[in-house]
Amino acid sequence: MSQGQMIAAVGAVALLVAMFLPWIGAAGHNQNVWKGSTLDIYLLITAVVALLPGLLALTDAAEEFSFVSAATFLLGVVAVILIVAFLTVDFPDVSGVSRKLGSWLGLAAAVAIAYGGYRAMQEEVAGEI
Repeated sequence: MSQGQMIAAVGAVALLVAMFLPWIGAAGHNQNVWKGSTLDIYLLITAVVALLPGLLALTDAAEEFSFVSAATFLLGVVAVILIVAFLTVDFPDVSGVSRKLGSWLGLAAAVAIAYGGYRAMQEEVAGEI
């Protein structure tokens, strides 16, 4: 596994953990991303695609799926945009509702996935030269 793939994989694991932590909350009532949002399915797909290079490296099939780094980068960037939109534009406008640790960890994990995908793409191009 390349360094970029490892960064993306660590980001994917962090994203999966963050998805089960509270993202929004008010007065003792917290919700994770699995409740009340369609963001959950997209983030799950992003995490699975980011973990894919690691799983492929275990089976020596990484050469056959060279597009995975580009897909990881693209999905990571879109995940960052969607989480930022969720935290700003789509955030519930109710008194006392606040952003919780899970949302910030999820954002950081999505940034790590996008950065790891970008690095993996650079490493693949450098390896071909």
